[in-house]
Amino acid sequence: MSERMKAAEQTLIDQMGFSDREIARRLHLLNFTEFDAERLKLVKETIKNVTDDMVEAFYVFQLSDPEIAQAIGDIDTLTRLKGYMKSYIQSLFTGCYDEKYVNTRLRIGKVHKRLDVRPKLYMKAHAKLQSLLDQEIEESCFVEDAILIKQALHKILLFDAELVFDAYIEAYMTEMQSVTREVEKYASQVGIRVDSMFNRLHERSQRDQLTGLHNRRSLFDLLSYECRVAERHNLSFVLIYLDLNGFKSVNDLHGHHAGDEVLVQVGQSLMATTRSVDIPSRYGGDEFCIVFPRISLLEIEAIISRLVEDFDVKCKYPVTFSMGIVQVGPKIFETPEELIKIADGLMYKAKERAHRDGKHHWEFEGKS
Repeated sequence: MSERMKAAEQTLIDQMGFSDREIARRLHLLNFTEFDAERLKLVKETIKNVTDDMVEAFYVFQLSDPEIAQAIGDIDTLTRLKGYMKSYIQSLFTGCYDEKYVNTRLRIGKVHKRLDVRPKLYMKAHAKLQSLLDQEIEESCFVEDAILIKQALHKILLFDAELVFDAYIEAYMTEMQSVTREVEKYASQVGIRVDSMFNRLHERSQRDQLTGLHNRRSLFDLLSYECRVAERHNLSFVLIYLDLNGFKSVNDLHGHHAGDEVLVQVGQSLMATTRSVDIPSRYGGDEFCIVFPRISLLEIEAIISRLVEDFDVKCKYPVTFSMGIVQVGPKIFETPEELIKIADGLMYKAKERAHRDGKHHWEFEGKS
């Protein structure tokens, strides 16, 4: 393989964020274990011996659908696809599902998009392939073994389908961005100033309408990105989970408009006291999360003090903060969901103290 092709493959994996950790995490979420990999390897030779017949049966089924036949187009394309399918089927039973394996699945998604094979057609073919493989496993194995091997197969096929659709969606997004640039270029040439519709829609979908902070969906996207960057470069960052004390009383005594004022002020104080690279977010209700890239717990105290001081001066209601604060990296990395859960647990410990004295409190990784 040429160096250019190797670079293209690496770019595709990096572009879509598939580190070894992400691959392992996805397999874990599907409960695909080492035992599953070993079970698939048991029928590797059996499947290899019948691959040619299976591929022929698969494409007889495919070509019976006029849409698929039209998408394939010609005999040369069909021949290449049959070759890819043979390799694909055999790779399912190698027991190795690493970056090279994932890269192949991502490329399958790109090819399906390029051939304009719609998702419903892909899933129809996916189901047919599973059926053919199931039948062969049932015919060649004892019943008990066949059940376990098919369960393992279904997990890895689902893993593959997720990868294919990830690449499919990525290709659509790239295409949309290209079209948007073309429109903006034309508009500029004829003297019309056009704000990108896609940029405006994206911005709206990523922001909390009341506070202007990142919303929950945006938080998880950005937190996932920061996890990948920190892990790749052995960096650390800090996550704060912040909850308001006394917020319910403000709503009950002064009305929801007053409650909204408090939330807006929290947003303003967060924006005023965080750096441009930081990620202040409204998690939901009166809960907020802040991601501080490339920083450690030793540096976070001064930022917290500025935040508390700014909020106390500007908020006219008796509301305080309970915060759970966790450092991520540079050696140990959890998933975004796990990090939120840890920080949330620390926040509740801080809230126990806040209930006693009504003051601001925060908890650092389980330490007072």
